[in-house]
Amino acid sequence: MTLAPLRLDDLSWADLVDAVRSRIPAESAGRWTLHAPVDPGMTLLDLQAYLLEQQIYRLDQVPDAVVHAVLRLLGVPGPAPATAAVTVLQVVPEEPGARLRIREGASFGREPGRGTDFHLDKDLDVLPVRVSGLSVRDASGERDRTADLATGRPVPLAGAPGGPARVRVRLSVSGDGFPDGGTLALLLTLEEPAGPWTGSPAPEGWSARAVPDVPPPARLHWSYGPVGDVRALPAGAVVDGTGGLRRSGLVRLTLPATAGGTERELLLDTPAATFAAPPRLLGLAPNTVPAHHARLVRLEEGPDGPVARGFVDRPRLPGLVVALPEDAAGRLIDVGRFTLWETDDAGDAGDARAHDWTAVPDLAFSGPLDRVFTVDRAFGALRFGDGLTGRIPRVCRTGSATVLWAEYRLGGGPSGNGGADPAVRAALPAALLAFPALAGFAGPRPVAGVQSPPGDWVFTGVPEDTEPPGAPCTARALVPSAGGAEPESPAAARRRAAVALGVVTRAVTAADHEALALSTPGVAVARAHALVGVHPARPGRRVPGAVTTLVVSRVPRAPGDVAAPDAVPLPVPDPGALSAVRARLEAARLLGAGVFVAPPRYRPVRVRVTLAADTARRHLLDAALRRHLDPLVGGDGTGWPFGGVLRPSALQRTAERALEAAGDRTPVRAVAVALDEGPYESCGDVPLRPGELPGPVEVLVCATPPSGAVPREVRA
Repeated sequence: MTLAPLRLDDLSWADLVDAVRSRIPAESAGRWTLHAPVDPGMTLLDLQAYLLEQQIYRLDQVPDAVVHAVLRLLGVPGPAPATAAVTVLQVVPEEPGARLRIREGASFGREPGRGTDFHLDKDLDVLPVRVSGLSVRDASGERDRTADLATGRPVPLAGAPGGPARVRVRLSVSGDGFPDGGTLALLLTLEEPAGPWTGSPAPEGWSARAVPDVPPPARLHWSYGPVGDVRALPAGAVVDGTGGLRRSGLVRLTLPATAGGTERELLLDTPAATFAAPPRLLGLAPNTVPAHHARLVRLEEGPDGPVARGFVDRPRLPGLVVALPEDAAGRLIDVGRFTLWETDDAGDAGDARAHDWTAVPDLAFSGPLDRVFTVDRAFGALRFGDGLTGRIPRVCRTGSATVLWAEYRLGGGPSGNGGADPAVRAALPAALLAFPALAGFAGPRPVAGVQSPPGDWVFTGVPEDTEPPGAPCTARALVPSAGGAEPESPAAARRRAAVALGVVTRAVTAADHEALALSTPGVAVARAHALVGVHPARPGRRVPGAVTTLVVSRVPRAPGDVAAPDAVPLPVPDPGALSAVRARLEAARLLGAGVFVAPPRYRPVRVRVTLAADTARRHLLDAALRRHLDPLVGGDGTGWPFGGVLRPSALQRTAERALEAAGDRTPVRAVAVALDEGPYESCGDVPLRPGELPGPVEVLVCATPPSGAVPREVRA
C-alpha cells in the first residue's frame, strides 16, 4: 500500500487562533469575557499564533545541509557544481601559409564582449598543412576513399575484425613550411554505432566523460615523410586521444622539419586489430584544439591587495565572505587553489606559514580546525566558517611579501552551449554538411597559398597569446559545444538521488550482472546475458557462486543494413572491452562470488525454404531470415534471445511476410532448420544451448518441381 506523504505543517494561523479562543473560558475560569479583536489580549494571541505558524512551517522545510548529509549517507554525490561547455576549434591564420603558435589560455569568441569566450586547453602549433587525400588498404587491396568521405559516406579504416589495415593521409604543406618539432593536431571524428539499443553516446576523447583506462582495441603505428618514403614516428612523438580508434578524439603528432610547397604523407598502420567492427571515419581536420568556456585566473596578493584586505582589515569574526575580482559574480566555476599566509591560533607571527584551504559543498560537516570554504557562484565569493563548522582564517601581514595565492576559473553555464560553426555549414554543399573539415575533398587538390575560408570565431586574447605577437587569426567550431550547466540545486539533487537509488551498483542477481555490463563506461556494449553457475574452466558442470556474462558488442547496424558489405553479422567484443566489463563486475561482485566475462557463443544454423514455384525474389527471403535471426536486430527487434528456440513455423511466417511485402504471391511450402551439420527439422522445434545465438546463418531456397522433374535447390 502506498503511504501518503507526511506533512508536518498542517496548522494555519486561523486554526491556531480558533483553538486558543475555544480554550479561553476554561483556562480563565470565566473571567476573560471579551474575545473581540479590540481586546489587547486577543492581539497578543494573534501575534503568538503568527510566530508559532512560522515555526511550524519550518518543520516541512528541509535545510540544504540535511539534504547533503542524506545524499552522503546514500552514497549519492551531492549537488553538482557549475560546469563549462567544451568544443573543438580549428584555428585558421588570416595570412595564407602562415605558421603561428597559440598559447594555452588564449581566447576565441563568436560574440565578443558577451562573456561567451572559449579558452584553449593547451598550446597549439598552427602549421600550414591541409588534408588533400585519403586512402585505405585492407585485405581486399588499397582504395582511394577521398571522394567517398567528401560525399558523406563513412570510410571504414580497417577490414575484417582482426585483420591488418593501413590508412594513408596526404598532406599539402604551403607557405614556409615548419621546423623540426612542430606539433600537428588532428581531429578524427568517428561514427558512433547506432541501433535499437539503449545507452549514452560514446564519450569523445576531448570531453570530461572520456574514460582513459580502457585498453585500446588496436596498436597504432604512425609514420611521416615524402609520399612513398615515410619513416616511423617515435612513441613519444604521438599522443593518441582516440583510445586506439575506439572513439572520436584528437591526435597530436610531433613531426620533423618540412619545407613549404611539398606533398607529404601520414601513414597510420595497424598490423593486427581486434575491433568488434571496423571504425568508420566521418571527419579529419588539422590544427585543432579543445577549448572550454572557462578562463583560468591566477592571483597573488600582498597584504594591501583588494582580496587580501578582506582578511587583514576585518576583525576575526564568524561567517567571513570575501568576493573575488575579475567580475566573478555569476561566472565563478570552481577554485583550484586557495592559500593564505597565516598565524596559529595564539596569534604568534613567528609561526606564520602558508596553509592551503579546500572548497567543500557545505560547511555543516567540517570541524573547528578544518581550513575549508564554500564557493558562491551567484556572488562570486568565498564563504568561510564560524569557528565551529569551519576554521576562521587568520592572515598575518609579516613574514612574507605575498599573503594570498589563488587559482580559479570563470565562465561556465548553459550560455556556452551551441552548435558547430554556422558559417562553415552555410558555405558547403548539402552533401558535405557533416564534414566541414573535408570541404576541399570535393574539388581539386589544394594549391599552396590558397587558404581555407575564415571561421566565425574571433580571436579575443591579448597579442602576447600568439607567436609572433598579434598574428591575426580566426577559428571555427568543428563540433557543437556542450556540457555547460549551472550549479545543481538541492531540489534537483534530490530528484537525481531518487533516480540514482534505482541504478544497479551491486552484482547480486543475474539481471544485475547484465545491467552493470551494459552500463560499462568507455565501451560499446549492445547486449549482455548472465549464466548463473557457469564456470569457463568447468564446462558442463554447475559451479556455485560462479556467474559468466556473455557480451555482444555494439556495432554500426540498423534493420536495413544487416546484409551491407561492411556490416558485421556476428559481433565479438575486443579484449579491451571484455577487460573493462570484467573490472566493473569485479568491483560490484558479492564476497566469495566469481565473475567471468566472455564473448557470445554462436551456433551455425542452416535454413531451407521450400517454395511452390521458382521466384526472382530469393534475395528477399535470404535478407528477411538473416535479419530475423540477427543477434542485434532479430527476434522482436532487440536481437535474437540467448538460447532461443528455432521454430520452423515462425521462420515460415517470416518468409511469407517478406514475399507479401514485395507483392510476390509465391506460396511457401515449408521451412526446415538444421544446426551444425545435423539433419533438417521441419516440424519440431530446434533448441539452442543456454547462452547460444544463431550464426552464421546459411539460407537455401528450393523450388518444388513439376511432377517427374528433378528438385532444384539454390543457395540464396
